[in-house]
Amino acid sequence: MPKVTINDRTVEVEPGTNLVEAAAKVGVQVPHYCYHPRLSVVGQCRMCMVEVEMNGRKMPKLQAGCSTPVAEGMVVRTDTPEVHEAQKGMMEFLLINHPLDCPICDQAGECGLQDYSFKHGVAYSRFEFEDKRTYPGRERIPLGANVLLNMNRCIQCTRCVRFTQEIAGTSEIGFFNRGSHAEIGVFPGQELSNPLATCVVDICPVGALTSTRFRFAERVFNLDKKPSICTGCDAGCNITIEHRRGAIRRYKPRTNPEVNDYWMCDDGRASWEKYRDRPRLTSPRVKGRATTWKEALDAVYQRVRSRSAEGATAILGSGQSTTEEAYLFAQLAEQIGTPHRSVAVDPFPERRIPNPQGGVFGREAAPNRRGAELAGLGPRAGAFSADDLIAGDAASRCATIVVADGDFGAAAWDAKAVARLRQASFLIVFSWADSPLAQAADIALPIATHAETDGSFINSQRRVQRFRAAFPAPGQVRSGVEVLSDLLARFDPAWAHLSPAAVFDRLAGQAPELIGLTFGAVPSMGSVLPPTSPELLAAAGAEG
Repeated sequence: MPKVTINDRTVEVEPGTNLVEAAAKVGVQVPHYCYHPRLSVVGQCRMCMVEVEMNGRKMPKLQAGCSTPVAEGMVVRTDTPEVHEAQKGMMEFLLINHPLDCPICDQAGECGLQDYSFKHGVAYSRFEFEDKRTYPGRERIPLGANVLLNMNRCIQCTRCVRFTQEIAGTSEIGFFNRGSHAEIGVFPGQELSNPLATCVVDICPVGALTSTRFRFAERVFNLDKKPSICTGCDAGCNITIEHRRGAIRRYKPRTNPEVNDYWMCDDGRASWEKYRDRPRLTSPRVKGRATTWKEALDAVYQRVRSRSAEGATAILGSGQSTTEEAYLFAQLAEQIGTPHRSVAVDPFPERRIPNPQGGVFGREAAPNRRGAELAGLGPRAGAFSADDLIAGDAASRCATIVVADGDFGAAAWDAKAVARLRQASFLIVFSWADSPLAQAADIALPIATHAETDGSFINSQRRVQRFRAAFPAPGQVRSGVEVLSDLLARFDPAWAHLSPAAVFDRLAGQAPELIGLTFGAVPSMGSVLPPTSPELLAAAGAEG
């Protein structure tokens, strides 16, 4: 592999690596606008100019770092007076016609133009004319349902154009006109409506493209940002939860080349909105009356431990539960001796999120059906399935149904499905939402959302990925692991006071797929679980 020296620091890189990426490996930032690691190189912003020396001879002109591949023995400098002068000149050109609307721009606080103006620009302009180039009537133009264009802010980096051509494969956006009148837009009769459309907002280095979901919602420098996993489907996209005092404002993709790379779909971006729009269950209820946790869990314990002539006890799991919560529900099923355990998951319009390996697919409207089944909630021969309970008459033959998530899917909000589940003699619901199903329950227990707890999910690649709480749960709400640990301790004190990490490690000691893995040792990019039987091998092949 070739070695290159950048600002007196030598690094060995893969053949074909350009100078922007090579410099990043030694902690040197080469400023750039048009370059993106997953898009073709066009070299048109000219901010990444560097000085290059080969075989003791300096190249007569500065070179664009994005389009210059590393060669053995190359010596590069990014801190010479010539380089600084070129960067200042480019910043001056870019700012000549740029509007001074930072105070009202959503990009303020995370804007490349602001950052590089401060680092590489000058505090004055030599432009002597009052009139700037403008695009009358080209402000706040909807390119699609989720993206607005302010053409006056555009620096013509063409990232959005290349994204729709090369990543989304839909090519809705193009360049129109020539010279100083060039502008971006959608082609006549089209709109920016591909499933990954809002990714153009993520990669826009300025405020030309903004999200209709986030526009004017919050100043970005007021937001706390925590890494997490998207719960919109089973693709398992890595995200950053951005919130202010526990109020989520947006999800943004977090780079993981093994899963979602730099991208995520618009459905996933919108999946947090249910936490804003749906009513929250904030305290335990028994027979519609607010009560204490002790009274509620004592009542659950007394109900599930008793054998009833009214019928069986069934556990209706959820693909929204963490792997650790699902494992504790499975242990509850073991304690009460019931085979009736299943996982409810709604179908999802297939989504493919591109990555360097060809992409990750989402086909289920829940992130963790595989994790829940691996943890012990998988179907048993002769036992009630989730469909039997939700769409059939199995609930009428149950003495007790324990629902792991009062928002497990669309059926939790459907009056007919709730009525069928309510045919059980006794209904216990764990839920973050005060859904119709939670309202119909004999006992409703408020548990935390995935943003308020630690845990893990297993995606469609059979990749286990962990996440941490972004913010604490409100009021009397407790994490599912804490509640279930408290409940199981009534059967056996050894289950008391368990953390999600401790629960995962217990599960890893029993599940062949997880042998040797601990919660703390799960890599940041996740760990793919090996299939351990012909059935699992066949399932893994079918899921791609």
